[in-house]
Amino acid sequence: MTARDSLYKYRQLNAYSLASLTNNTVWLAKPKSFNDPFDCAITLDQQKYKESVLHAMSVAVERAKPEGLRLEHLQDIWPGDKEAFETFRDRILSLIQKMGVCSFSAVSDNVLMWSHYADNHKGFSVEYDSREGTKLRELAHKVTYTNEVPSLAAADFAPPNNEKAFDALWLTKAKCWEYEQEWRVKMNEGDKSFQAPSAIISVTFGARMPESDRVMLARALRHQPDINFKEARLKEGQFLIEIVDV
Repeated sequence: MTARDSLYKYRQLNAYSLASLTNNTVWLAKPKSFNDPFDCAITLDQQKYKESVLHAMSVAVERAKPEGLRLEHLQDIWPGDKEAFETFRDRILSLIQKMGVCSFSAVSDNVLMWSHYADNHKGFSVEYDSREGTKLRELAHKVTYTNEVPSLAAADFAPPNNEKAFDALWLTKAKCWEYEQEWRVKMNEGDKSFQAPSAIISVTFGARMPESDRVMLARALRHQPDINFKEARLKEGQFLIEIVDV
């Protein structure tokens, strides 16, 4: 999936989401609040303990360059530094758990997304501009879905591939979540509001949103005339949702 011109966020209608919408802010959540307990819980593979420590030793040897000592000799002087490995492993996990993540979707018509994140279709979705040149296009990263947990060793976090290894920690989810087609924006600190990285293009009312809530939402955004309004409709004779202008 390539970068999209629009990314979407499904919302429940409440005082907080209204304030967020009118102020054009988004929430950066810490991983501990995610509904998937495996999400952002990846760290160094315990099975690669020996490989990780050997890498650390090889780096030290390379720096010292002792006469006649080569990497294969390390197999014979294996120190078994389990404590150092666990410390490094815990620090990686702690770093990930402190960061803030804002999630978007590449699709606006997914039935499950409307059910799970938009109050059983009584909420709304927000369309954000992610065209070339926007801050959202620059910051958003696509989530990878897989049946295999990434197996990472300490060597994977050494340049020049360290950025790829770090991305695997927060951009990898189980295959069963693939329907979300998620894109993520990451900041170093979580549990705080953040100015939305692009303008709002449209707001879509859920298929079950009461008329009174639609009116309230429209009035809250009356000072932003460039925002278009749409509604999600259940498609006749199919298990599908269609998004139409109102």
